[in-house]
Amino acid sequence: MHGVHIAKDLVENAKKQGEVKKIYVEVGEIANITVEDLSTHLKNIAYFPFEITEKKAKVKCVCGYGGSPKIIERQHDIVIFTCPRCGLTPEVIEGDKIILRSIEVE
Repeated sequence: MHGVHIAKDLVENAKKQGEVKKIYVEVGEIANITVEDLSTHLKNIAYFPFEITEKKAKVKCVCGYGGSPKIIERQHDIVIFTCPRCGLTPEVIEGDKIILRSIEVE
């Protein structure tokens, strides 16, 4: 159900800018929804076209590793990931957000 809320929020925020022609959304690789799920929800809600891109995640670990996390499991609204070098939970630098990048309006 959280996916519906995310999609509704994106549509509502876009509509605040005027008559929407198209939106561009960025979904982080370790965000709490996948590109596919968000696309499905937006198709059911949005009356305008949209483009969704995925932003690769980057993490930094206390072991000195910096780069992509090792994704262990993706559940309903959570992604479990670790440092691929040591197995600890690293700090997320980027790739964990859902961002409305731009809006085309009339």
